[in-house]
Amino acid sequence: MELLAPEFCGMCADAHLPENEHSILVASTEMTHVRLVRNQAHPGYTVVILREHLTDLGQLDAAQLSAFWSDVQRAGRAVDRAFEPRKINYLVMGHRAPHLHCHVFPQHLEDDPLQNVDVSDGPVYLADAEIAASAAVLREAWHAVA
Repeated sequence: MELLAPEFCGMCADAHLPENEHSILVASTEMTHVRLVRNQAHPGYTVVILREHLTDLGQLDAAQLSAFWSDVQRAGRAVDRAFEPRKINYLVMGHRAPHLHCHVFPQHLEDDPLQNVDVSDGPVYLADAEIAASAAVLREAWHAVA
């Protein structure tokens, strides 16, 4: 049960930081942090992390749920604008990191549509300048779709 406690939660510890080992901060709202994942096996792969340490959608009241999904939708629109995927999948899991977050997972034309979605594809780690440029493009798209 240690993973469920905020004091042991990696997302609570570093979701607000400009950069961490897993991702780069793109935007923050009152409800979430939006982060570009370093593993870019699927260009534009992003996560939307709830600021508050909760572990399940069922813990949100109606207003919080609406705000969370609004941020997820906006992140999806930004990914679509910046990376032009053919489809975006939205995954809320949390078995390994039980802090409420949604994977905004783009599928591109070259991706096999019959292959199951796997957030651990790759990994493909871009050079520092390339990932910074991708984050900047996504950040610009985030502001454009407001």
